[in-house]
Amino acid sequence: MPRAAAFVRRWSARIGPWTREHRPSAVDVGVLTGGAADVIRGASEVTARVFAAGYVPVAVGCDHTVSYPVAMTAARRHQDLTYVYLDAHLDLGLHLDHDRDGPAGAGAPAGVHNGNFVAAMAAGGAFREIVNVGARAWTTYDDVYGAGCPVTIVREVDPAGLSALRGRKVHVSLDIDVLDPVYVPNTGSREPFGATPEQVVNVLSWLADHCIVVSADVSEVLPDPAHRTTAEIAMRCAHELVKE
Repeated sequence: MPRAAAFVRRWSARIGPWTREHRPSAVDVGVLTGGAADVIRGASEVTARVFAAGYVPVAVGCDHTVSYPVAMTAARRHQDLTYVYLDAHLDLGLHLDHDRDGPAGAGAPAGVHNGNFVAAMAAGGAFREIVNVGARAWTTYDDVYGAGCPVTIVREVDPAGLSALRGRKVHVSLDIDVLDPVYVPNTGSREPFGATPEQVVNVLSWLADHCIVVSADVSEVLPDPAHRTTAEIAMRCAHELVKE
């Protein structure tokens, strides 16, 4: 999303001179603008081109739905891919109004939005497994998330719970509301009792060291100059996840 991308560009030291000097392989390919359908379509196309050029695509956006086109494009390119998302919410949509309209675009089912897109991905069978790390919102404890839940849930933001992922190809999605709002107050759905930046970085570093990260995204960053450190936290996480 353009506003989130511009915010991160402006306030993160890990964009610009630092990146060019210390991470010469990191390339900013630009900002997608337009309606929701245009952005979803554009994200799919850009992701495919980034893959073709031999890079690891990492998307940054306000809305977690940005993850959908990137991850689905990755799944078409990499068989046996696991979708790992750090998120305070499961994004299965089972507690939402099923008639809600969403920003469906090319390749996305009608009505897909940031509250249910994980369910849409699970229904498609494109991934070996979908794993949530850090779900804690009260809605994740409703009866609807019972034995039939299509997501493996690791409640603790700790590498100790991720050993089953060792050696797998993964798409990693970081919704920054997995962090406690004390650290990232400018996110859309703040939930108390969240993770610390150190806990999140430890998980991402473990995934980078023990899995094959083929693509990633960072989302739910709301532009707010009063909370500039959110941009730095987001990009620090991205750099820890995708090794040189």
